[in-house]
Amino acid sequence: MKGSTKWLASEDFIGMKPVELTISGVFKDTGEVMQDGKKKDFFSVAFEATEKRLVLNATNRKTLSFSFGASTKQWIGKKILLWAQDGVKAIGGGTTTGLRLKSAEPVNNPLLES
Repeated sequence: MKGSTKWLASEDFIGMKPVELTISGVFKDTGEVMQDGKKKDFFSVAFEATEKRLVLNATNRKTLSFSFGASTKQWIGKKILLWAQDGVKAIGGGTTTGLRLKSAEPVNNPLLES
């Protein structure tokens, strides 16, 4: 995995198959200094298998909400698959390699029932 940072990055997963992780916590991080030196507020997810956390971008946050419900308390103990994906839209334009996730469990969402 990527060097001494507390955040998971796409570089940690390049060349790997999707990794199954169990969510152990959801956090609101405020005033965190990022790589660009700017302070940001965001949500992150912790996992049982690693001390590093995943910064939740809008896409991954919506995927978790859709899969497990809007209450983040419902996410604890849920299993996800996490992988690096090429062609993710980058902030400011262009594309990059980014982290993507999906539920490793059956999704219990009434919107999917017909």
